[in-house]
Amino acid sequence: MNPNDSIETTAPTVDQAVNQALAQLGAEQDDVKIEVLITPRAGVLGLGARQARVRVTRRVPEGASTGVTSPPPAPPVVRESISATATPVRPEPTSSTTTSKEPLIPTVAATNEAEVSEIEQEGEIEEEPVGAEELSARPDRAEPAVLAREATAIMARILELMGEKAKIEIVEDSSAENVELNIKGDGSGLLIGRHGQTLDALEYVVNRILARQLKDAAAPISIDTESYRARRRRQLHRMALAKGEQAKREHLAVALDPMPPRDRRIIHLALKDDPLVTTRSSGDGFLRSVEIMPVDERREGAGARGRDRQRERGRESGRDREHTTPGQQGGFKHGQKRIV
Repeated sequence: MNPNDSIETTAPTVDQAVNQALAQLGAEQDDVKIEVLITPRAGVLGLGARQARVRVTRRVPEGASTGVTSPPPAPPVVRESISATATPVRPEPTSSTTTSKEPLIPTVAATNEAEVSEIEQEGEIEEEPVGAEELSARPDRAEPAVLAREATAIMARILELMGEKAKIEIVEDSSAENVELNIKGDGSGLLIGRHGQTLDALEYVVNRILARQLKDAAAPISIDTESYRARRRRQLHRMALAKGEQAKREHLAVALDPMPPRDRRIIHLALKDDPLVTTRSSGDGFLRSVEIMPVDERREGAGARGRDRQRERGRESGRDREHTTPGQQGGFKHGQKRIV
């Protein structure tokens, strides 16, 4: 068979890939044999999308069918090798960037509703110092260089699937326990999302894939773009101090807008050394809110606040009576005598 009689094409859908192949071969659909090598997938949260890949082979004439049907075992071997590279590579901690391309796609698809609930659970642990210590104390962790190399390859593949061109840098910080990647590119706003939610989702996906590839040797990876994390930390720290002063000044609890666990933890840490206020998280779900309360307000409760307001109104009423003129009260000035 002429090598030009078989072609592989890639497109968002199977039909589009087949039509492209037919156009390149100059053949009709009845004259070819179609094999679907990779089925398309929409991905999760816009990430991990996979295009369809098909092989279209021109059919041989009926008279020559007996002599040509024996070689086709070769195409199935190629197809099996493609699927084989998608599964065994994941457990290997030293896989290269080229071999990790295929595993990324099926790994991302594993994020289902059960894993979404795991995001919430893992996020809440982030507020507890014990969880962070236990995570950092995991034995047999991979070397930072290995983690950085694998995480960079994963992130590069995700950016490629998103159609984003960016540069990935490894942040050099000897004091940091975890590896941090910084993404530089024109699409930083798209990667950040509202209050960093898209960046948090990317970080979660990278850590999930890394955990599947390196198993117990994986460690948390932090992802930032254009120093957004540092700016966000400073902004939340200033806001926490300002809201703490407001709570002490007004003697009332101040409720902040719902925010992810990472941001809530910054609020808690910013005010943990202030003896006059206390913080707590309230609400349900992934985006809970933080309440900042004066210490006396938390101890006395709403009933005490109501009694304080009544006493204050009583004192103001007494001061008003003291400043009322004698004529308004119907009495006499000092020194006057009443004539009967």
